Amino acid sequence: MKRLLTISVLLLSACGAETQWTYPITTINGTVPEGKLQPLANTTTMIDTVQTDGNRLLVMKGTRIAGTRVGIHVHEYGGHTCVLSGEITDFVEGKPNGNYPAGTCYYMPPNTPMSAANLGKKDAVLIDTFILPVGAPPITIMEPGYNAE
Repeated sequence: MKRLLTISVLLLSACGAETQWTYPITTINGTVPEGKLQPLANTTTMIDTVQTDGNRLLVMKGTRIAGTRVGIHVHEYGGHTCVLSGEITDFVEGKPNGNYPAGTCYYMPPNTPMSAANLGKKDAVLIDTFILPVGAPPITIMEPGYNAE
C-alpha cells in the first residue's frame, strides 16, 4: 500500500496536479524580460462558455502596446496565443525566447513561468484561448509591481 501511495504521488506530481510556485518570480531563465509592465489594452471577451465536457472555453482579444509586457505569470491549464498584427516575444522558463509575427500562434505550457512582450514599434493584436475548469483563473501573475487593472 505504501508503495502504491508513493507511485501515485509521483504520477500526480509529474502531471502537475500538485504544482507549487514560489512567489515572487522576477526573472525568466535568469533574466528580467524586456518591456514596461502593462496589461493588455482594448480587451474584449469573444467567447466565454461551458463546453459539453464541463470545461470553460475562454477566448479573449487584446492589444499589447509597443514596448510593454505582461508580468511574469503561469497558466495552470496552458493556453494558446495567436498574433493578428505586430510581433510578440515570448519568454518561457526553460525554453529559448520565441518571436511570433502576425499570422503565427504559440502554445503557453501549463504551470510554467512566462511573460510576453511587444518589443517592436507597432502595437500587436492578440487572441488568447484557454480551456480550463469553471471557476479557475486563466492567468496567475507572479511578478511584483504588475497592476492587472
